[in-house]
Amino acid sequence: MNDQANVLNEENWVIQRCTFTEEPPTRGFLQLCADRRFHKCIMDRFQADARLASPDHYWIHADAGGTPKMECSRTAPDYCYYKKYVRLMGWSAHGDVCGGFGDDVPDDEIKRALLVTARRKIEDYPDASHYVYFATTMKEGGVSYAVVHCLICAKD
Repeated sequence: MNDQANVLNEENWVIQRCTFTEEPPTRGFLQLCADRRFHKCIMDRFQADARLASPDHYWIHADAGGTPKMECSRTAPDYCYYKKYVRLMGWSAHGDVCGGFGDDVPDDEIKRALLVTARRKIEDYPDASHYVYFATTMKEGGVSYAVVHCLICAKD
């Protein structure tokens, strides 16, 4: 008998008590690649551009390849837009080798895919302001740093 088969019995749950946090107001939605190298710079820029006081005020949705590879994944953005009335929506991808695209896909190709998908998202969620971010790395004087290219389609 395989011991692993018995692990998923309900009586084997370990229960931990945690502090309950009330749901903060959800005002924004940001889609990112699951690669965390660029999360902070994209999130900081989205917060500043969308004038959100805290990362608690927006949802994040992450998977390999970012927005271009999640084009058909609508559950999270639809929920935020239609149920939470979110009107600040961010779409992003990154270069410098994205696992969702493959090791040999150049930054320009990923950026083009992001722009094509972002145009569709703007049509899908017409009452929102949209923020589009492409992050990558640059090298200057032997030092690498992250850069974020930003486009804003604000709703008046």
